[in-house]
Amino acid sequence: MKNFGIKGRVILLGTLPAVLFAVILAGYAISNVFRILNESQQDRGRIVASQLAPAMEYGVISGNQNMLQKLANQALSSDEEIIAVMVTDQYGQVLALSGRPIPTRYISKLHEQHLDIVKADNAVIFTAPIYRSLVEIEDFSTAEDESLTNKKQQMPSLEIGQVYVSLSSQQLLDLQKSLIAKIVAIGGFGLLLSGLIAWQIGRNITKPIQEIAWAVNKLGEGVYHHTITENSSGELGTLQKGFNSMAKSMKSAYENMQERIHEATDMLRHQAQHDDLTGLINRREFESRIERCLAQISEARPQHVLCYLDLDQFKLVNDTCGHGAGDELLKQISVLFAHRVRDKDTLARVGGDEFGLLLENCSLSDAQQICNDLVKLVRDYRFAHEDKVFNIGLSIGMVVIDSSFQTASSILQAADAACYAAKKAGKNQSYLYSAGDVEMMQRQSAVAAVSDITSNIDDEQFVLYCQPIVPLSPYASSKEKALQHYEVLIRKFDASGQLVMPTAFITSAERYQLMPNIDRWVIKNTFAAYRQLLDICRDNCNYLFSVNLSGTSLGDKSLLGFIREQFAIYAIPPSSICFEITETAAIVNLKNTINLFTALRKIGCKFALDDFGSGMSSFMYLKNFEVDYLKIEGSFVKEMNINKIDHAMVQSIHSVAQALNIKTVAEFVENDAVLDELKRIGIDYGQGMHLGPPVAIKKLIEKFSGLNT
Repeated sequence: MKNFGIKGRVILLGTLPAVLFAVILAGYAISNVFRILNESQQDRGRIVASQLAPAMEYGVISGNQNMLQKLANQALSSDEEIIAVMVTDQYGQVLALSGRPIPTRYISKLHEQHLDIVKADNAVIFTAPIYRSLVEIEDFSTAEDESLTNKKQQMPSLEIGQVYVSLSSQQLLDLQKSLIAKIVAIGGFGLLLSGLIAWQIGRNITKPIQEIAWAVNKLGEGVYHHTITENSSGELGTLQKGFNSMAKSMKSAYENMQERIHEATDMLRHQAQHDDLTGLINRREFESRIERCLAQISEARPQHVLCYLDLDQFKLVNDTCGHGAGDELLKQISVLFAHRVRDKDTLARVGGDEFGLLLENCSLSDAQQICNDLVKLVRDYRFAHEDKVFNIGLSIGMVVIDSSFQTASSILQAADAACYAAKKAGKNQSYLYSAGDVEMMQRQSAVAAVSDITSNIDDEQFVLYCQPIVPLSPYASSKEKALQHYEVLIRKFDASGQLVMPTAFITSAERYQLMPNIDRWVIKNTFAAYRQLLDICRDNCNYLFSVNLSGTSLGDKSLLGFIREQFAIYAIPPSSICFEITETAAIVNLKNTINLFTALRKIGCKFALDDFGSGMSSFMYLKNFEVDYLKIEGSFVKEMNINKIDHAMVQSIHSVAQALNIKTVAEFVENDAVLDELKRIGIDYGQGMHLGPPVAIKKLIEKFSGLNT
């Protein structure tokens, strides 16, 4: 220091503090800004993942991979920083992937360490669980069920999958490098300014530096809108301008990111409230609007009318031309409806071919006129697909929303009952709900019979019975006579514990797509019962169980895998199981039925065509089905001893079956006179109360156990 002149000492004393200050400022700015940027990226990634997860819920539940892929593509294209979006189910199977594949080692790390974020090469991967929201829609409820309903509503949501979002770190790295360069430049400017301080000993330098330091601190806190006054010249002025430019750039980038997040949020909100196929309001949003109308009823008593619209010929279009034609029909009908309703009304798709129309502040007479117009509109409409033209009908159930209703689900249930009455009255018309109407009460009773059936059927809900199928031919072999052949039947317990016959709940179960669940329960428990018989006595288990399959199950491509799985679980011989399907269901699902027959017959299962002679009866269909038994419709059998036409029908069916080497089974054998005629014709087997009533399958097992002890 002694060897320096005063100029050198001033420069040295002015430079050293500036160097220290520059280092501190650069370190502080880098640490805080980089931390904020990293946290911002992490927060953004979590937000994107958590907002995508609810939107993916419906697609994961329904298995609609096209919808999931569309959402993933939209998320990827909406933000250039997103480089990959992947959706998996609860088992880790990929349902949708947009962008670069996400390495499995990072996915494993996320799950093994229970993380929601992991850093990868030049990327950061975020994940969020997809939950299935458990929404109970009680079509019929009683005071006794209310507490059970409240408990169900408190059940936690089920995790059904994961959504993964990969954000690129490259832009963040580029921004960090840019900030480092700017900070270094700022430090250089500071050193130059410190030299000027030493040379000029200027008092006006301290204040601008303090302003810059304060502004940098605010920037580190995430206050991007703050700028400093550009009142200096030289390097300090450049530093002020550079800082303001940097702050402006960061503010613009932040606002742009927020705008994109808002756009993505709006898009996801729209998708959560609207039907993907038709673009109409979906059922969940529709119910919330009904709840809003209920609240208005208690306050100002305006009149609102709910209309439940059901297409009459939709199933025919679907079965004839496929689901693609059905979807196109729904879209066209949606456009027709949308142009005929008022702007203030709410039109929604609430089911497969079912629509809801909420008429707010609408008199009953006006509502009736709107419904009449819609019925006429659909009646005059012709749906053309390829070379086919269909006449489409419309049935409407109307209900006035008043204080007698407590929930949106009860209103929808009433409207559905009125719609059912409209269909029963001849279709192509509307029907107004009335609480005391006999039709309404019958419909609501039918709905109540299936209201407690879910995807996980409780074993206490149903019980299996079986009815013997008895050989009639005197020429039957000793093996056939020794075979204990039973048809497995299902019964349901009501709330009071009384047995309910299938006729009380099967129709409603088919309408609400519950038959596949019931069929699977029957298959599983029939196999379990046969397993018990095998365990009791393996060498003397000469039983054949016939299990009925509904038409809905025949359209389920996963049914074959389920049946194979049950055979593997219970290890019973496939030759001990005969599957029964109705003639009508087989014809409607012809392709799936033939595929199912072929696959199960290869492993040894038998098949019976039930109710043959009813509906679309045609002997030519027997060429398509390789069946073992042909069950003659009971309406032809029960009076065949006194009705010549019925007698001729039974005889002709047996003759054709005999030519095709198919065994015949006559149902509804109720007396000796019918039994004698069946034997005279040569019918192979009979079934009916006269030959043996249905008994609980548990009693059959107990009887078998007693014979082998």
